[in-house]
Amino acid sequence: MRLPFRICCQQIIMFRLSRSVLAWALACLPLVAFDPPTGVPSYSEAGVVQLASLLPGPVAPNSLMAIFGKELAWVTVARSNDDETVNTLPLLLSGTGVMVSVNGLAAPIEMVSPEQVNFLIPANLLPGKAEVRLVMNGRAGPVVELDVVEAAPAIYTLEEGIALARHEDTFEWVDRARPAQPGEWIRLYVSGLGQTVPTLGYRELPRREAEIQLRDQLSLIVGDVELTGEWIAYAGIMPGFPGLYEIRFQMPEILEGDPAVIVRILEQSSQSGVRLVTLAEPPPVVEPVEPEPEDPESPEDPENPEAPEDPEPPEGPDEP
Repeated sequence: MRLPFRICCQQIIMFRLSRSVLAWALACLPLVAFDPPTGVPSYSEAGVVQLASLLPGPVAPNSLMAIFGKELAWVTVARSNDDETVNTLPLLLSGTGVMVSVNGLAAPIEMVSPEQVNFLIPANLLPGKAEVRLVMNGRAGPVVELDVVEAAPAIYTLEEGIALARHEDTFEWVDRARPAQPGEWIRLYVSGLGQTVPTLGYRELPRREAEIQLRDQLSLIVGDVELTGEWIAYAGIMPGFPGLYEIRFQMPEILEGDPAVIVRILEQSSQSGVRLVTLAEPPPVVEPVEPEPEDPESPEDPENPEAPEDPEPPEGPDEP
């Protein structure tokens, strides 16, 4: 079954985490050429969103973004991650003619398609106002203004409302078949945690772990438990993946099944409605098949026995 294109593109950076996920994502993406656009790229302020949450709002340096619109490109192409010696992110994917500028600075491009383009907010961008514009083969789209802040956390989702996370010991996905357990260490995948120590350079593809600068201001809320300090072993970039951060934390005792999970830095919080799977898939309920009731014969009423049938009258003598 082909998944909705928008959902596939939301996971464009996740499909490189394993070969099986890569195959799944490539199967979702219609890698075909379209008719060349006849007009200019069309999109609005509401269509420029964080890729993790698919919501507009404040953004942070080194955040993966998506532009949704029309006539953004005439092919679908994603950045290749095969060459591990490459440490510089491209500003233009070959054969696409699509570029995105942020305050006049060309932004690294992750994926282009006719209705969606994924790009990275430059890591060296300072807080303040930022103007974003997409240009395709010389045709410029409208300018959209964004608020850039130090951190604007958002949580990636495995499916709608389910946090994208892995078990630290097995590196398997946290899902119904393998729910999170109290006491174990979990890796949560997020976006928008801002600059790191050491700082990321413009167009730099991170190859080593680096914790975020705002580590002391970070808290993770799981259900009704707020985790800080030693509960969080690492909060920083994931090597080899631009704009992707990991939070490695120890799972607390939670009475609530599938607790809500929220990442908070300074005054910014991740999107609501995201939960961490702690409940296993319940076994299928098999409804018992009840036999059809048989109609019992009506017992005779002893007090009112059936009256005997009237006897036929005797035949009279034959008339002479």
